[in-house]
Amino acid sequence: METNNDDRGLLYLLYLYLIPFWLFRDASRGDFLLREQNYRYNREQRKYLPGYLLKWTVLCALLLTSYQSVHALGAGYPSVLWAVEMFAGISFAIGAALMANIAAIWGYLTFVD
Repeated sequence: METNNDDRGLLYLLYLYLIPFWLFRDASRGDFLLREQNYRYNREQRKYLPGYLLKWTVLCALLLTSYQSVHALGAGYPSVLWAVEMFAGISFAIGAALMANIAAIWGYLTFVD
């Protein structure tokens, strides 16, 4: 029985929208021909990575803006908005690390033959 993506829930669809790693195959396992085939498949899939990088750039810009806004608002009341500020800061750091991974994978698949 085939499962439609709509049946899996909103979090799963959000994962598919934001995380690009589901598009790729493992090119480190199997015999030489299978690894080569998976590498070629991954090189074809690299065209989607700039779109994911753009999504994360916009999301990280919004997270950094919200961090700065909450930090400025909470200057007079340091204990009130610390949880929101912490969430925005940690989310920005995770997003920046993910953007670095996406850019490195795109560069590897584009320039390493």
